[in-house]
Amino acid sequence: MIVHWLRKYDLRTVQYMAGHKYVSSTEAYRKYLLDGLQADVMKYHPIV
Repeated sequence: MIVHWLRKYDLRTVQYMAGHKYVSSTEAYRKYLLDGLQADVMKYHPIV
């Protein structure tokens, strides 16, 4: 759910919604956003 929120809201808003005391806890979920981007690059890049 947090990854979904990060796609829609800013980091501080997601931190509040998730109930995280430290922003670093919320930032840890940002790495999962890159996985989808990496898959799209592999799918649509003309050289791959």
